[in-house]
Amino acid sequence: MKHFIYLLILLTAFSITSCETDIPENDDTAPEFSFKITGDGFSQTFNQDDDFENFQLNLRADAEYDFILTGSDQGGVEVIQWQLPSSDYIEFITSITSPWTISNISILSRMIQWQGDENTPLTGSILNGTFEANGQNMILSFGFYVSDFGGESGSSNTVSKELNLYIGNHNTEIIEF
Repeated sequence: MKHFIYLLILLTAFSITSCETDIPENDDTAPEFSFKITGDGFSQTFNQDDDFENFQLNLRADAEYDFILTGSDQGGVEVIQWQLPSSDYIEFITSITSPWTISNISILSRMIQWQGDENTPLTGSILNGTFEANGQNMILSFGFYVSDFGGESGSSNTVSKELNLYIGNHNTEIIEF
């Protein structure tokens, strides 16, 4: 059953990535994102509607986690970004493949990005893979940002959230403040 659910999520997300759209004249609807993380007996999906200021995600040091990141907007997605700690703390087991790119922002953080094309706009994209959490008693964060084209005559609509993380020798869980 668990594999069926993953397959269903992947097929749904794949349909998002392969759907061309038209940029509307006016677009005042913000884009959406979701970040699903599973591993170490834990499974949770986060999205733009979650109250990120009132909880943190505790990751177990040396544990592996599968993830699925999606960004979508019916009027076309301009950019999807995931800011995360350096590979000293979040080490990818799977490669980040094109059309997604990964670049260092500083010695402490990196940015994974998908860039949309205004000439052939898509309703979204998906990134999935596996990473390992490293370090002891580390306070870090994941930053998520999605922007649409804003319509032909408007400004881009955006959504931006920061997921607080703590890596240590404990169970993977959400701690509410």
